[in-house]
Amino acid sequence: MNADASKTQLLAAFIGPRAQAYLPADGKKNAFSWEGLIFGAYWLLYRKMYAYFFVTVVFAIFIGLVAQIIGVPVQNAAWLGFLPNIAIGCMGKRLYAEFAAQKVKAYQRDPKYSAEVFAEAGGVSWSMPLLWLFTQTVAVLMLSMPFLKY
Repeated sequence: MNADASKTQLLAAFIGPRAQAYLPADGKKNAFSWEGLIFGAYWLLYRKMYAYFFVTVVFAIFIGLVAQIIGVPVQNAAWLGFLPNIAIGCMGKRLYAEFAAQKVKAYQRDPKYSAEVFAEAGGVSWSMPLLWLFTQTVAVLMLSMPFLKY
């Protein structure tokens, strides 16, 4: 098996069953990600892109703080909160394809474990998006019910 085929197989194994959606045959780099637009940071967690998730959360907090400081009305600030989702929608598939390619390159340089374990490290995970949703729900409940003593 040549190195190029090996890389393609590793990418497909890392991405999972929907590999063709992220690695189109025509080489198109910027494909729109509807999942990224709709779910935003949750999609990043689902695809195990934790560093991008933290950058997105910090960016969203920054936008919110700047909006509060300059006095943007709450109705308009809600639309500003959707900016990270728009960015993820526009760049999501390319970001994930590059993320997967970096993981494959690192694995090819130093394969510390089997290809099956490598494939398991990729793919998707429901636990982190659900944990983030639970954390947000608890925080909102705690902040919106000041009469309760925690």
